[in-house]
Amino acid sequence: MTQLPEHETLSALDALKAEYPWPDVEGVTPWDYTLGGGGRELVDALINQHKPKVFLEIGCFLCSSSKRWLEQKEDMTVIGVDPWDDALIEQCNRYVGRPKLTREYPDIEVQKKFARDVKEQSPFRTALANVRSYRDRFIPVRGTSPDMLYKIHASGVTPDIVYIDADKKIEDLEVAHSLWPNALITGDDWHWSRTKGYPMRQVVYAFAEKYGFEVEASWATWILKR
Repeated sequence: MTQLPEHETLSALDALKAEYPWPDVEGVTPWDYTLGGGGRELVDALINQHKPKVFLEIGCFLCSSSKRWLEQKEDMTVIGVDPWDDALIEQCNRYVGRPKLTREYPDIEVQKKFARDVKEQSPFRTALANVRSYRDRFIPVRGTSPDMLYKIHASGVTPDIVYIDADKKIEDLEVAHSLWPNALITGDDWHWSRTKGYPMRQVVYAFAEKYGFEVEASWATWILKR
């Protein structure tokens, strides 16, 4: 994998950090809750094999997956792209009483506190509280893909791995590959929505066929390989 000289990478990351500063998360309650459906060991293996310096995550929700990536390699910076807007408040409200959140937090009152904290603390601050131990290595780029990808590229930052967990659209893959052709591309949602024909599978297979990649998948996780 092609990398910039270390001093250039660090300078570009410092500039990006300055452009996208952290909010105050003092006293904010973190919720280590993920929507991921398994298979993230594939991404762990990518990190441990390729030793990336910069990992770009598109779609972070409450940053539980971001925390996982950061724990894999102590000198890797994670750039998280997410709007962290108020739509997440209603989304989290809908999870109360449903199986996934109930498995994580069986007490219904704890589930209600989860939804209430996301609303009162804001999704942005709640998410970042989850990775505050890694404040020096997590850059929160607040916005949507692919718009923010162009801004990250313009800053001079080159990610080694791009992880996509967003809107199941081929544009995210197309733009990421056009901007950073040497980056490894992986993501989530492989088995999302059987009733809709597994849209992420359709997107990934179409992209792989177009650019000559092979697809490896496990549970919800997929990886594009040469």
